[in-house]
Amino acid sequence: MTVISKKSIFIATVLFLLTTFILAHEYVLLGPQYELKKGDQLILHLFVSDGFNIELERPLQKNMTRRFELLTSKGSTNLLTESADNAFPILNRQVDFEGTALVHMERDYAKITLTNDKFLEYLKEDHIEGIKIDQSKPEQRERYSRYIKCLVVSQKVNSTDTLHRARLGHAFEFILLENPYLLKKGDKLRVQVFFKGKPLANKIITARNRTGNLPATKQTARTDDNGICSFRLNRKGEWFIHATHMIPCPEPSQADWESFWASYSFGIKRNEF
Repeated sequence: MTVISKKSIFIATVLFLLTTFILAHEYVLLGPQYELKKGDQLILHLFVSDGFNIELERPLQKNMTRRFELLTSKGSTNLLTESADNAFPILNRQVDFEGTALVHMERDYAKITLTNDKFLEYLKEDHIEGIKIDQSKPEQRERYSRYIKCLVVSQKVNSTDTLHRARLGHAFEFILLENPYLLKKGDKLRVQVFFKGKPLANKIITARNRTGNLPATKQTARTDDNGICSFRLNRKGEWFIHATHMIPCPEPSQADWESFWASYSFGIKRNEF
């Protein structure tokens, strides 16, 4: 194969991936198991996905990561200082805690420019409302940051655990008002959504589930005046909740729009669920 043909294939692959990621761009922490015991390995992968259709796995990119922490009843662990750059999977750590633990990550700004048609398609796909574009511009410039949480449990969870509802100061943040590891099949899980520290009303949020080889499912709900919506936990398996929020960019020289992406994952395998 010639050098030119290799270069052509590389360029074509990059263009394909960029096109794919326009509509496949949730970042979510997923692992082989979420209910663990001391001595197990807590393994989490950072996936780029369209729902549960995984498109790409990211390593730890320290230059793109503002915060990466593990919170337990013992306190917080800075995973950036104890993990190697480009770690793959992003977390592989022995469980040394009991009860629930919350892994969270903030990723720094990235930028993208889309044609108006692609931009409007993306707004519709991600339930982003209230955005009026300037049609005199052929393209829309956007910068975005990501806020990612994953809740796991070691040994036994009890009603005194509150990490599921911890507020960490993310610009766009979900908290769970109930601990999913204490709920029963058919129970509702309430989610409260905050933007810049205040409850975000009238926002569409999506919850997704996959169980074994069954087709993945999704539910959508709109937040009330207190930023709260709810989803019914009707199946065991992996769950993640996600949404995107957008505002005009406060630095117009940098971008036309600024968006904030949040996801919150957990997994339930109990046979009685």
